[in-house]
Amino acid sequence: MEGPPEELIRWTGFLLNWVAAHAHEAYEQVVAQVGLKPQHLGVLIQIQQGPMIQARLSDRLKVFKPVMVTLVNELEAMGLAERRPHAGDRRAVEVHILPAGLDKVREVERLSDQASADFFSPLDSTEQQTLHGLLTKLAKDGPAGPWQGLR
Repeated sequence: MEGPPEELIRWTGFLLNWVAAHAHEAYEQVVAQVGLKPQHLGVLIQIQQGPMIQARLSDRLKVFKPVMVTLVNELEAMGLAERRPHAGDRRAVEVHILPAGLDKVREVERLSDQASADFFSPLDSTEQQTLHGLLTKLAKDGPAGPWQGLR
């Protein structure tokens, strides 16, 4: 793989976009190994500690409600999650993770650890921690945030 054009590497925003695009592609490939899309995994991660109202999932993941309906439909068809009526609000629907969904999350975590190690191998562990800290700060406090759920 060829690196970014030399004329463009002076711009941090360009470099961040370049690296993010390649990281996104690598992550999609990891998640695809277990038959999922990153958006599916996002839903499963959000509900692995307990059910969540479908509309709340849309808000938490910044996904339009009709797209969330499709994602949950797909997860139900795969036997990874299911909708159930909310006990206290008849208008609301909760999304519950199923045991197969928990298995998929664990499988992606295992694969993701190795893929992350490979992707970030040019950085030593201190540099990796620094990068993670800086990106977290930007996500929480910068123009990309504040994003509920990160605080």
